[in-house]
Amino acid sequence: MWRVFLSISVGLWAQMPVDSIYGLLGRQLESPKAAFDGLIPKGSFQRKDWYRSPKDTVWEGIPLAEVRYAFYRGKLHTILIKVEGPEASEAMRVLLETLLGPGKQEGYAPRYRWIGQRATLLYDQNILTRNTEVRMESLVLQRQLEADAYKEFQGR
Repeated sequence: MWRVFLSISVGLWAQMPVDSIYGLLGRQLESPKAAFDGLIPKGSFQRKDWYRSPKDTVWEGIPLAEVRYAFYRGKLHTILIKVEGPEASEAMRVLLETLLGPGKQEGYAPRYRWIGQRATLLYDQNILTRNTEVRMESLVLQRQLEADAYKEFQGR
């Protein structure tokens, strides 16, 4: 009996950090678009409206090459952070592991994923350029997006 409880507790603990921070750069997923000032439109992709932030250029001392926000139904769905160079990429990985614990590595490349019940975060470093993308998405809004797409498909 205690083994079942222990494995459930360990499984829930492993998922909690990404769900508990539920955002990056001081922004919370599912925040209304009205809470963001000065965003520069970058178009629509995958049913989401994308914007670039001119303000977010450094996070915890790490220089950021670009920050993009994607909104679905007027709420923050995705935070995409790009960093350039091996030093900034390594610093970003260390920061994420400090905040969330070790991520699950996928394959041999420097690609780590943190998955929770409400959010997912991906650290993906290009092995040639050593540039990195960090993408955090709301699974709550993703489920809504998929349900809406399915309803639209059924209506055809």
